[in-house]
Amino acid sequence: MKRIKYPQSSIESQSNTAIDQRNNQKSAELTEVEKAIPEDEIGLDVVSDLEKDRIGHSQSHSSTRRNLFFLAGAIALGISTVGGWNWWQFQKTHISTENAQIQGHLSPISCKISATVQQVLVKDGDYVKAGQPLIILENQDLSLNLQQAQAKLQAAKALLLSASDTVQLTSQTHTTQVQQSQAQLAVSQSSINAARANISQAESAIAVNRAKVAQAQTEVEKTQADYRRYTSLYQSGAVSAQQAESAKAAYENDLANLAATNRIVEQSQAEMSNAQAQLQKAEAEAEVTKGQAAQTDVAEQNVLVQQDQKQIAQAQVDQANVEIALAKKQLEYTAIKAPVSGYVGKLTAQVGQKVQAGQALMAVVPLQTEEVYVEANFKETSLQNLRLGQPAEIEVDAYPGEVFRATVEGISPATGASFALLPPDNATGNYNKVVQWLPVRLAFGPDADPQHKLRAGLSVKVTVSTETSTNESNH
Repeated sequence: MKRIKYPQSSIESQSNTAIDQRNNQKSAELTEVEKAIPEDEIGLDVVSDLEKDRIGHSQSHSSTRRNLFFLAGAIALGISTVGGWNWWQFQKTHISTENAQIQGHLSPISCKISATVQQVLVKDGDYVKAGQPLIILENQDLSLNLQQAQAKLQAAKALLLSASDTVQLTSQTHTTQVQQSQAQLAVSQSSINAARANISQAESAIAVNRAKVAQAQTEVEKTQADYRRYTSLYQSGAVSAQQAESAKAAYENDLANLAATNRIVEQSQAEMSNAQAQLQKAEAEAEVTKGQAAQTDVAEQNVLVQQDQKQIAQAQVDQANVEIALAKKQLEYTAIKAPVSGYVGKLTAQVGQKVQAGQALMAVVPLQTEEVYVEANFKETSLQNLRLGQPAEIEVDAYPGEVFRATVEGISPATGASFALLPPDNATGNYNKVVQWLPVRLAFGPDADPQHKLRAGLSVKVTVSTETSTNESNH
């Protein structure tokens, strides 16, 4: 709100000038009258009348001047009263500060790799769009790194393919060997079981036949005794020749039976020996099969080794892919692009300059109203009615006479002194009360600066209307 001031000294000087002009005009008229009358004709009466007129005019002029003085004083007093009243009303509903600046989101542009600057495509003050190239770095070495990584990838893929084939072949061979060993082991075990059964059967037959041999031996001894006794009785004539022949036949029959039983025992022993030989052979074959099974374990270890080689080859492929991705990303880094739309500032890069990773080369400053804001510092004694959402007027020192609209967007949670590197310590005993300043953030409206005049760092005067707030507008 603009206030018009009317200085009292100016009004008084204008009034005095008008009065002096009128007095001078009257004096000139009297002088002309005096000149028109001849000196010898001028009498005392005429002179007296002229003097009276002149004195009357002077008194009239003095009275008019006093009236004008009183009028000018009344006007000045009225203007001062109205101005003071308006100023008092304005101060009741507004707070202002000149401790304020425009701030902006500066986007520093730095390189992500160490390289040499090949091209600088912009200069200070240029407007750039997001994604627009700003600086081109040399990329010959990085291109060679990419080619080397691609060659390593091809070699790693070939090694992986060979390892995969080897693993497949080794696995198939191992599976076949395991199946053969298991089959041979089953056959050997079956032979062992059959041989053991034959041995057990032969042992049983030998035991039975040996019992028969013992029985036959007993029969032989009995019939032999009968044969000797009947032979003696026949010689003495106590028995007939037929009885003696019968005893002899019985004895010979038992001898034949004993011999046959012995042959059966011998045959059973031979069968047992054969079964034992078969058992030994089956056990030997089983040992051979177990040895082959052990070889299959070695083959299995070989399969595991080949699988490890395959994993190593796969890891080499993955590493080569990562190196390729890194090389491509580094190639992308050689074209430094604008992250946001804005104006270029603080450009330091030069063609041929060797830059290091992380080195600042320029800054892009967006000037859209949503990207710039005002940071105003208000005294703590004037914050009683300050609320979020209250409207504000921004007067920029660089653009006198222009007013930009803004809104209170945020109030700092602490004073500026609280965020200082060395905050004040009031417990030291040397306490002096100092009025604190609280930072307040004000956002511009979407159409507040269509010409993008506002620049970060400009000094401004902020006037906030505390009559309304967000809470009141919501109601």
